[in-house]
Amino acid sequence: MVGRENPGILDTAACLLEEYPLCDRCLGRQFAWLSTGTSNDQRGHSIKLILSMKADEIIKSGAKDEGRKLLASLAGNGMFSPAQTLAERVALDYERSKICHLCAVDDACAFDRIPEIVQRAVRDTEDLEFYTFLAGSIPHSILAEREDEVKGRHNLIYGETLRSDFNRELGKQLHEAFGKTVDFDKPELVVVYDMQNDLVRLQINPLFIYGRYRKMVVGVPQSRWDCADCNGKGCDACHNTGRRYPDSISEYISLPIQEAAKGTRFKFHAAGREDVDALMLGSGRPFVVEISKPRARTLNLPKLEKKIRKKSRKKVEVGGLRPTNRQHLQRLKSESSENIKEYSAIIKTDRELTDDEVRRAERELTNIDLDQRTPTRVAHRRSDLTRKKHIYEVRLKKKGSHEIEGYFKVQGGTYIKELISGDEGRTVPSVADKVGSACVCTELIVTAIHSLEADHNP
Repeated sequence: MVGRENPGILDTAACLLEEYPLCDRCLGRQFAWLSTGTSNDQRGHSIKLILSMKADEIIKSGAKDEGRKLLASLAGNGMFSPAQTLAERVALDYERSKICHLCAVDDACAFDRIPEIVQRAVRDTEDLEFYTFLAGSIPHSILAEREDEVKGRHNLIYGETLRSDFNRELGKQLHEAFGKTVDFDKPELVVVYDMQNDLVRLQINPLFIYGRYRKMVVGVPQSRWDCADCNGKGCDACHNTGRRYPDSISEYISLPIQEAAKGTRFKFHAAGREDVDALMLGSGRPFVVEISKPRARTLNLPKLEKKIRKKSRKKVEVGGLRPTNRQHLQRLKSESSENIKEYSAIIKTDRELTDDEVRRAERELTNIDLDQRTPTRVAHRRSDLTRKKHIYEVRLKKKGSHEIEGYFKVQGGTYIKELISGDEGRTVPSVADKVGSACVCTELIVTAIHSLEADHNP
């Protein structure tokens, strides 16, 4: 039976038991993808029972040596009580094994540890708010090596890994203890057991909060801006603050959310950015705050909106706060350059323009594509590339002898100041180019951002 060229399940199982001590679960796991719908324990027990019946049949048919050899494997390496009873009846001596080759190290079975692992996980999550979870594990290196060796030696192609089997059993028992939902795609918590170091680790996945902000004053950057002279360490130039500007939009919004969620840190993601000297009005700029390792997930979002406004001394207003997810964040970032944005600007010219010059510039800058090379003022932090951007509409109106008002409706990612000035030929065409006068933006307000995010509510 053992020497066939294309061994079946029983022949392969007999060979395995002849070489290795295997519990019911680990034997059954080697054939896990055959006749699914039962447990590995049941599968392994059934295989051993059939082999025991086969051994008894062979012995009774007269081929005692072959039958007794199979029976010895089942009673010894198989640790199978029906085979042990039969071995006693036929007075068969065999070497009895006590631990499984594939799930035990130092006389300890990994699966026997699960109830205690669950207790530790429950204790470690007592003050943690979560509603979905997933179980994971890191197998002992010795067990992983043994598994690879057995699979390769016996060409086992229908087996399940120890990790997969262990994770499923751990997940079942955690589900009963937590009373929470298992989520394979976006769990809020992952409980990972490290077999080799006997450690239970909690992977607390981030909390994502979406909203829109309005920036009501100039002089506040979107993100923290460290002093360039000392790189944030503190020096005379920054009065030992380490910062060029004392505050930021991201901190005003994110710190109160981080505090409420009891998180460890935050990341602020916005759909584009406005200059430090520009306002962000209208319905606001979409953003997502990502909170690392939150211990609270149910937040009073209307209260947070009021707190942010108060903490910022009305410099920043937020609205529409709601929970979201990483997929929404990724869409927000990827679509920021495709959004349509509207701006109003005050433009200073070096000479007085005629009405015809203003009207012609409007016409020639509306519904066009322009080539915009990375502006000089941001070249230190952005790749020097030429980007093609669409200009949907430009409206210009004389305000004084050397001043005009401008309205711009453009593709996201367009630099408006450079669309106005031309940036020494790096943006073509430009307002300055069309009116034949040097033009400088002295005031800029983002008045609207039309994004696709409204169609992607999580």
